[in-house]
Amino acid sequence: MIPILTFIGWHNSGKTTVVREVVRKLRGRGYKIAVIKSTEHRGLNIDIHGSDSYLYRKDGIESVALICPDTMITFQKNIGEDLKHLAFRLFPYVDLVIGEGFKHAYGIPKIEVTRASESKEPLRDSISDVCAVVSDYEVSFDRVFSINQVGELTDFIENSFLSDSKDDVRLFLDS
Repeated sequence: MIPILTFIGWHNSGKTTVVREVVRKLRGRGYKIAVIKSTEHRGLNIDIHGSDSYLYRKDGIESVALICPDTMITFQKNIGEDLKHLAFRLFPYVDLVIGEGFKHAYGIPKIEVTRASESKEPLRDSISDVCAVVSDYEVSFDRVFSINQVGELTDFIENSFLSDSKDDVRLFLDS
């Protein structure tokens, strides 16, 4: 099974900044990483009005893929697929899938990112599976990393989620 880890936190807590730095470091160590970002925004549309993909979607076609020489873009109706299924279906070739958001994803390890300027109630007190916290202020938790300890955080991720994943065989059964 592809390891999955998600970063959670309140809006503007620095999740994207931390994820980008961690991904850069992991890729520098030779890992293939994919990122799946969750958003609360509705109606996002990167189709250009009048483009072929726009017209197909306007005609009610629920799944459309645009294949370019260097990129593939898929448009599909969100059927509420859980993060484990999405990760396996979309990125079966990677070593680790990192989610951003997905705080209610059952059974997925989570790292909470929090900053004093955006601090609200800690998510780790009400969200399951939080295994670490990244913060710019003092936090009481088993495993805490300063916002400046991206190298140590990357080591933790590598040792906890990637150390046994190279060269293993993966079988995913949809029950």
